[in-house]
Amino acid sequence: MPHALSRRPPTRRARAGLVVGAVAVVLGLTACTGDAPDPAPSGTDAGTAPAGGGPSASPSAPALTVTVPVALRGRTVDVEVGPVAVEGRTGVLRIAARTSRSELLSAFDDPFSGLGPTGVRLLDLVAGTVATVAVDDTGNAVVTHPTGDEGPASEAAQAAAGDGVTIVHAVFAAPTTPTATVMLPGGGVVEGVPVVPAAEAGTLTVPVDEIDGDAVDRLPVSPLTTYEEREGGDVRTRTEADEVVTAVSADVLFASDSAALSRKADAALRSAASDLAGYDGGTLTVVGHTDDVDTDAYNRALSVKRARAVAKRLAALVDLGAFDVRVEGRGESQPVASGSSDRARQLNRRVELVLVPQGPAAPEADDAPTPGPSAGTLPATDGPTAPGPTGVRVEDGDATLDVRLTEVRRLGRFLVGELEVTNAGPKALTGVSTFAAGAWDARGAFTPTLQFAATKLTLLDGARRLYPVDYLVGSASVKDARRPLADQVVGWLDPGAWEVVTVVWPDVPGARSVTLDSPQLVKERQGGREFGGPPFRLTDVPVQDG
Repeated sequence: MPHALSRRPPTRRARAGLVVGAVAVVLGLTACTGDAPDPAPSGTDAGTAPAGGGPSASPSAPALTVTVPVALRGRTVDVEVGPVAVEGRTGVLRIAARTSRSELLSAFDDPFSGLGPTGVRLLDLVAGTVATVAVDDTGNAVVTHPTGDEGPASEAAQAAAGDGVTIVHAVFAAPTTPTATVMLPGGGVVEGVPVVPAAEAGTLTVPVDEIDGDAVDRLPVSPLTTYEEREGGDVRTRTEADEVVTAVSADVLFASDSAALSRKADAALRSAASDLAGYDGGTLTVVGHTDDVDTDAYNRALSVKRARAVAKRLAALVDLGAFDVRVEGRGESQPVASGSSDRARQLNRRVELVLVPQGPAAPEADDAPTPGPSAGTLPATDGPTAPGPTGVRVEDGDATLDVRLTEVRRLGRFLVGELEVTNAGPKALTGVSTFAAGAWDARGAFTPTLQFAATKLTLLDGARRLYPVDYLVGSASVKDARRPLADQVVGWLDPGAWEVVTVVWPDVPGARSVTLDSPQLVKERQGGREFGGPPFRLTDVPVQDG
C-alpha cells in the first residue's frame, strides 16, 4: 500500500440532507486498501433506495435510509442508517449492513455500556442537544443485544432484508424534527436520517418490546456545553444552557497571599469580560477561590477580598450597568482539581465570573458584519505540523499513526471534523490513547472511561483554544462526569487499516479555515508523569458550510 500521506486523500464524504421521497444519500469514502465497498443491504423494503445513490424503486416511494461506507476491521462496509421510527415518546433507530452479527454488534458499541449500538448518539446541532441510548429499568441500554431482537416484527424485518444482512436497533427519546443527525462511533456524522411514525416504517422497524423485554426507564437528552481557554490558559470559559462561567487564574491577577491586582490583571479581565458581550443583562456573581494552603478561615477571607478587587476593577473596565453584580468568597471549599500538586493548586486558585443571563444571547442582525478570526498568535507546539489535507505522522510509543483532516463542516452552531487515522506501523493496535488526555477529561476531572477518547483534539482560533463540545452524564463514581461529543474509544486497527475519528467543536463564526491542535497535556500525578498522546498540529483545515 502506498504511504497514506503520499496519495490522494480518500474522497471527501459528500454531505447532503436527505430529501424524503427522493433518493438515499451515499457518502463516498474510499478505504485505505482501495477495495470496493461491500454491496449495501438489499430487499429491505419498497421504501428503501438502492445503494449507489440511484432512484428508489418507485418514483413516489420515500427513501427511508441513508447509506454510508464505514471501515470495519480493515474493510469498507456499506451501512444503512435509518429510519428513526417514532411511537409515543420513543424513537427506534435501525442500522443494517451485509456483515456478520458479531461484527455489527461491536462496530458501534460503547465498550463501557455493553455490545450493540450502545455508542450511537442522536444530535440536534441547531438546538444544541445530544440524545444517548435509552436505559431500561434494570440499568441496561435498550439496544439489540447478542441474542438479537425477537418477535414477529423482527422476523419480518429480517425476511425483508434478506440473507446475509444483519440488523440492529437502538432506542432513543423520540426526535421532534423531520430528520435526525446520527453520530456513529468510528463512522462519522450522518445527516438527514428520516424520522417517521412507526406505522409508516413497515419492515424497517420493530417495536421496543422486541428489542428489550424490560420497560424503558430513561430517555437521556442532554444540552451541549462548550469549554475554551484564552490567555495561555489563564482564562477558561464554560458555557452551559443556563449559565456562563469564566475562571481567571488568581496567579495572573494577584501575588501570593495578596488581594492587590497585578499589572497583568487588566488583560485577563478584559478577555474575561468579552464573555458578557451579546447578553442584555442578568446576574453576575464574582466568586473568589483559593488553594488548600493555610487555614480554611484565612482562605475564605482572602477569597472574599480578591473577589471584591476583581468586581471593582471589572466595573471600571467595562459597563456592568445591565447586570446585577454580587460578590462571594468560597475559600478552598470548591476545588476544580483534586490533589495537592502544584498544578492542581494553581487551577484551584481562581476568581470566577458566573453569569446567569436574563435571556439567551441576542442573535446577530442580518446586516451585521461577518466576524473574522480572533486576534492573537497561535501557541507554540513541539509536535509535527502540516496542512490538514496533507496530514502528519505521529509516533506514540509503539504506535505510528498517519492523521489527516481534509475539512470541517459547519452544522448548526457547531463544527464537525472527521479525522482519517491510519495505522502506519507494523503492529496491530488495541486501543489508541494518542488523542486522549489520559483518564481525565479536558478540564482535569478524573474519568476512567475516557482513557481512549478524543478529548484533547482542540481547535485554535487565534489565541483561543476550543475543546470538544461535551455534556453531563450520570455517573455513580465521578461527580459532574462529562463525555465529549467525540469518539469515546479509538483503536483496534490492524497494520494499514484506517478509521474515522469524529469530533464536534463550537463554531468559529466567519472562519473559512481552522487549525486543529493536539497539545501535550501534563497531569502532575504519580511523580509528574505525562498522560495523553504527543503533540501535533494540522493547519489550514477548510471550513465548509453544511
